[in-house]
Amino acid sequence: MYRLMFFVSLICLMAGTAFAQTSNLLISEYVEGSANNKALEIYNGTEDFINLGDYTIDRYSNGSTTGVSIALDAVDLQPGEVWVIANPSSGPELLAMADQTDGNINFNGNDALVLTYAGTQPVDSFGRVGEDPGSYWSCAEGTTANHTMRRLSSICSGDTVVDDEFDPCLEWSFFASDVFSGLGSHFADCGAVGSSAPTWGSLKASFR
Repeated sequence: MYRLMFFVSLICLMAGTAFAQTSNLLISEYVEGSANNKALEIYNGTEDFINLGDYTIDRYSNGSTTGVSIALDAVDLQPGEVWVIANPSSGPELLAMADQTDGNINFNGNDALVLTYAGTQPVDSFGRVGEDPGSYWSCAEGTTANHTMRRLSSICSGDTVVDDEFDPCLEWSFFASDVFSGLGSHFADCGAVGSSAPTWGSLKASFR
């Protein structure tokens, strides 16, 4: 009874405000480390369970416009959770953090990566498809080679224009090679947006 009254009170207090989630899955971490230490982290910042079997990671190497498609396991990723896919020849520390392994997770700093829904619809990307930047893309903070990179918490929607200019400093923070301490969790601070009273589903999602 008290719990019901608590949530009813919250609905009254929060009328006119809805908490924003990410618009879809995001690439939340990129590991381009030594030897075969390669991995990507996928984050579900929405309020819904998402089946990863509907998504692929497409790797575009050295400026190619033809991708290699990497299927994600058909699991239901919970809201707020992440999925880590790594190269199976990665070191033991990285493999211990992986939820899935695939030999095609063998990108270098000059390879573009696209998270794709239903085979055709890009929902996020890293790098610039069709461009060979040399050994890497770079900006003032670092390069896409020999670094771990984490998505900024302020990023709430993916880069769906896969061939636009790529400045990694705009959406990513840089860490040294073979730093894996951030893998396994992510947070997107999407703030709040004005709206009508929140739905019950959005209210539950904000208190998970």
